[in-house]
Amino acid sequence: MKKIEKRMQDVLNRNEKVLVSGVPIGYPDLDTTRRVVEIYIKSGIDVVEFSMPSSNPYIDTRLIAESNIKALNQQPELDRYFSTLSKVRSDFPEEPFYMMAYADIILKFGVERFVHTIQTLEIDALELPDPEETVPELVSQLDPLLQKAGIFRIYILHHPFNEKSLHSIKDKAQGFLLLQSVADAAGKREKVAPENKGIIDRIKGAGLTMPVILGYGINKPERVKEAVAVGADGVIVGTAMIEMINRGDLNELAKFIRSLKDATLPAS
Repeated sequence: MKKIEKRMQDVLNRNEKVLVSGVPIGYPDLDTTRRVVEIYIKSGIDVVEFSMPSSNPYIDTRLIAESNIKALNQQPELDRYFSTLSKVRSDFPEEPFYMMAYADIILKFGVERFVHTIQTLEIDALELPDPEETVPELVSQLDPLLQKAGIFRIYILHHPFNEKSLHSIKDKAQGFLLLQSVADAAGKREKVAPENKGIIDRIKGAGLTMPVILGYGINKPERVKEAVAVGADGVIVGTAMIEMINRGDLNELAKFIRSLKDATLPAS
C-alpha cells in the first residue's frame, strides 16, 4: 500500500474526511515553498500535492494560472524546483506526496528523466491534467514508465460529468479519484450543488471503491461541510490557498487550513 493510500484509509477510519491541497512549487519563490509545505502538513493537510508550474495551465483558475507564470518567469530552471522538493522530502521522509504536472513541463524536462526524478523523491502518484486525447504520444510513453517505477496516475473527472469518461478510467484508476464539482448555468459554484451526490453514487456504483475527492469551489469551511454532506470522501482546495499565500501572512494560512480540517471532522 502506498503512503497516500494508507494515509487516506487512516483518515477515513477515524470517521474524518480527507483534506488535500496543492503547494504551488516556486510561488512566490522556492524558499517560501519549503515553508509552505511545512505549514500545510503541520496545520492539517492530509495529502500534499506538489503543483508544478506550467507555461500554459489552461485547466486551472486565473489565479492559479498567474501563479504558474510568475513562478516560471522568476525561475525557469526546472532542476531548481526538484532540488527544492528534494529538501522537502528530507524534511518529511514519511509524508505522502503526489505531483500535478502538465504535459509541457514533463516534455521539457524529458519524460524518462521526469519519471526517474519523481521516483527518487518517493512521490507516490502523478496527476496529468491534460486530457489524454490531446497528448496521446506522451501518455503512451509515460504510463509504462510510471508503472515500472511503481507510481500510479491520478485521474480527474471533469464537469459536466461524462459516464464514458468514468468507464474509460475505472480499470486504470488507483489511489483516489478527483471529481470536479457541478457548476451552475453561469459556470459558478457558489455552493456545493446537491447534484454532486448523484455523481458520487454513480462512481461508487460503477465499482470504484477508492476515495472520491471533490474539488473546485471548495474555498471555505462551509463548502467543505457541503462536500461532506453530498458523500465526498474528501476535498481538494486550490485557489483559496493561493489567495491566502498572496496575503503574505503564513500564520493566517495555518489558521485557515485548521478551519478547513475542522470542517472534515465528525460532528460532536
